[in-house]
Amino acid sequence: MPVFINSFFEKRVEQLFELADRVNQAFSAAGIEYRVVGGLAAYIYVEEAEPDAGRLTKDIDITVRREDLARIAQAVESVGLAYRHVAGIDMLVQKGEPSARRAVHLVFAGEKVRPDYPEAAPEIGSYRTIHGLR
Repeated sequence: MPVFINSFFEKRVEQLFELADRVNQAFSAAGIEYRVVGGLAAYIYVEEAEPDAGRLTKDIDITVRREDLARIAQAVESVGLAYRHVAGIDMLVQKGEPSARRAVHLVFAGEKVRPDYPEAAPEIGSYRTIHGLR
């Protein structure tokens, strides 16, 4: 029986992990703590438990500390990313193609993402490394 591969899906997953790896490299070199949250975090955990059930996300959400923002903006320059604050959202975009849809969105630990959210994002605590990401 032939095996069918969704090459578009595979390429997009590869692009997401490549972007996440660049952020990890920059943050690790600068000693900046972060945690992957949102759709990519869910994908990573689901893939581990049931590989065929993963659903793709377009962007990456990470929790960081607000006091690290200036260091983050400086650290990501070395991996081809730039910090932007657009429409109330803090993000890291690729310098050559600054798309908010395919950006790394920054979620601040201990703060609500939006004022109407019932809870603040959790503080950065212990972590488990999966696919080289925290």
